[in-house]
Amino acid sequence: MTGTAQLHQPVELFDDLKHLEPRVASSAQIALFLDFDGTISTIVPSPGDATLDPEIRSTLTRLAARREFNVSIVSGRAVADLQKRAGLANVIYAGNHGLEIEGTSTRFREPHAEAFRPELRSLALQLKLALSDTEGLEIEDKCLSLSVHFRRVNEALHDWVRSVTFSTVARSRSFTCSEGKMVVEVKPQVDWNKGHAVKWILREIVPYSALPIYLGDDLTDEDAFGVIPQGITIKVGDAADSRAQYLVPNVRAVEQFLQWLDLSKPHASIANSQRAGR
Repeated sequence: MTGTAQLHQPVELFDDLKHLEPRVASSAQIALFLDFDGTISTIVPSPGDATLDPEIRSTLTRLAARREFNVSIVSGRAVADLQKRAGLANVIYAGNHGLEIEGTSTRFREPHAEAFRPELRSLALQLKLALSDTEGLEIEDKCLSLSVHFRRVNEALHDWVRSVTFSTVARSRSFTCSEGKMVVEVKPQVDWNKGHAVKWILREIVPYSALPIYLGDDLTDEDAFGVIPQGITIKVGDAADSRAQYLVPNVRAVEQFLQWLDLSKPHASIANSQRAGR
């Protein structure tokens, strides 16, 4: 895996499926990577209320059961939270922006991030004190990272929340901030992100020849788009510049693509019969 995709205007995915179908059909294995919130779960005011879209659940259950597919969910949420909300078998869960990865026979924790856990608890307390009494604010402690959610905060206070969060975290010198959709992500200053997690899964778990396909809606997904220029990368949401090749508008379109993927990739038993001339 070499090269890094550059920012550009993605192409509408459903206008180009006829060009993708031969690649999908001819690949022995598909490595399917999916963000959670905003990709397979509709964005909701409170992160605690998020659920896996029922139709996507049905499709992913079928795909994860097929030996031609390796399915991974890559999210800022903690692995335990993802497992509870998704509840899918035969799936790799990469949580905390890839700092922790778990599968059927796999368990990985980024070692430097683990070492910062006591300091992270202290930082969470500092943020709660600094941002106390802010109605609608939620600070989510995910053990290896924090999320400061301000979607339900009065819009007039959004810049203040960002400023206080960034300045508080900057004083720690061990953590860094990045913005997502109505959230500030607080992560340890380690060289690891969703892109690193995708590369690790492709190297350690998925067959080398697998075709990687990644769908995500947030800024943190750009790191993953950038590391698999040889794959199929799909941004979910608005048409702003991205490292992704393709664009779909919403979670419902993701479901349509997953159904197309299931139909376009022949089952191994069918493909074997066709090769045998039956």
